[in-house]
Order: sequence, then C-alpha cells, then structure tokens
Amino acid sequence: MAHSKSNVETKGNQLIVTRDFAAPRDLVFEVWSSCEHVKHWWGPKEWPMDECMMEFREGGIWRYCLRGPNDGDESWGKAIYQEIKRPEKIVYIDHFTDSQGNINEQMPELTITIEFVEHEGKTRQIQTALFDSAETRKKIEEMGFIEGMNSSLDRLDEHLANLQ
Repeated sequence: MAHSKSNVETKGNQLIVTRDFAAPRDLVFEVWSSCEHVKHWWGPKEWPMDECMMEFREGGIWRYCLRGPNDGDESWGKAIYQEIKRPEKIVYIDHFTDSQGNINEQMPELTITIEFVEHEGKTRQIQTALFDSAETRKKIEEMGFIEGMNSSLDRLDEHLANLQ
C-alpha cells in the first residue's frame, strides 16, 4: 500500500484525518463548496462520484452517488450542512442513503467537521468524523473508510494542483 500523506488518529468515537495541501486556504475551502469541484475528487479512485446535487448553505443538502468498477456498484450519500464559516470550517451530518435519498437506518450517521488552517505556507485540513460510539467507528474503519478517504484526498491534491 502506498504511503499516505495524511495523519490519521482515533480518539474513542472520533476519527481525525489531517492533511496539508500546497494551496491557499480559500481555494481548499472552495473545492468543498460545489459539485463542479467535488466531482473531480470526492470518493476513492475506484469509486468516483457519478452524481451530485449540492445546496451549499447552512441547512442545505448535498446528495451524491459513488459508482464502483462493477455493474451495479453504487454508494449513495446525503449530507446536511450544519455550519459553514468561510473559509475556516464546514460541519455536516452525513448519511448513507438509497438512490431516492432515503436514509439507511442500518448504517450510522456521521457528523463531519472540516477545519481549514493556514500552516507554513500551506493549508492544513483537519477532518473529524464523530460516530455514536467507538464500536461504530471501528465498524466503519473495517469497511475501508480510512483507505477510501486517503484515496479521495490524493485526488483532491491532484485537483488543487490542476487549479493552480
């Protein structure tokens, strides 16, 4: 497995992924704020985003679908924005859903906080996923959450480089 550029830390029911990007903070924040950008990097390389609808505002909804390499491989998600503080922070509640946007009650919801901090001429992105328990966090990790996030962040790194 390739060496990750991210620092991954677990604390009880929290999973914290920190990564530095060689891009201005305003730009790193911006690539989270529209389908025009997230379609280029959200999801692992093998499961890229295929569909996206985003209303980037507090109370707004972001719906997306990642499609895998095999026919029928799809993963739908729905995020509901709780807080947006440009260019410092985004907080949303993320749900697994079906293609109609109905929440899958068998899967956990995650509260995601993304902080953008200027650090040594780069932007440090600190992404904290809050689960209902440490057991739920471990279950999601076993599903490949960390590997998928690292792959997505690698793609984000490439997208930022292409924009500059």
